Amino acid sequence: MSRRGADSKVAKVYTLEENLELLDRVIRESESEEFLRLKEFNVRFAVIYVSNVSDDGEVLPAFKTLPYVVKINSPKDKCVKHVDVEIYIDEAYFAEASDREKEAVIFGALNQIEIKYKNDMPVFQNDGTVKLSLKQPDMVFAGFSECAKKYGDESPERKTFRQLTAEFGDILF
Repeated sequence: MSRRGADSKVAKVYTLEENLELLDRVIRESESEEFLRLKEFNVRFAVIYVSNVSDDGEVLPAFKTLPYVVKINSPKDKCVKHVDVEIYIDEAYFAEASDREKEAVIFGALNQIEIKYKNDMPVFQNDGTVKLSLKQPDMVFAGFSECAKKYGDESPERKTFRQLTAEFGDILF
């Protein structure tokens, strides 16, 4: 599944990942109870790769900070798409990443998702699915410290920080 953006200067292409083995493996091998609960409550995922190419063929970053964006679908979108969570990944970043860096991207995206609880019980929506929300990043510039700790220099958070310090190194203290 692909579609082109409406922007005349930059055409974004979206490609749906049919095989979610990496996502399933990260959830399975993670020590995070929250990730396992996502599986337990049958949260449905879609991984969508985003290519961002200018008219002159230059490959541009698809997103401003991290190489991924997470979207929790509305009840209407869940019915139409049969997907609860969409994870958009910068295709150029992912294509050049090592296996461990790819795992870190998925881990970072999953880290952003949380199940809503009330009185220590999960909250369910009218359609029977568990209610989800997105956590705010706990790092000042972008991302999650848990991912940066687990994956070190291979995490997108640390790569973003290195780019930031390289770009603004002469004005940062």
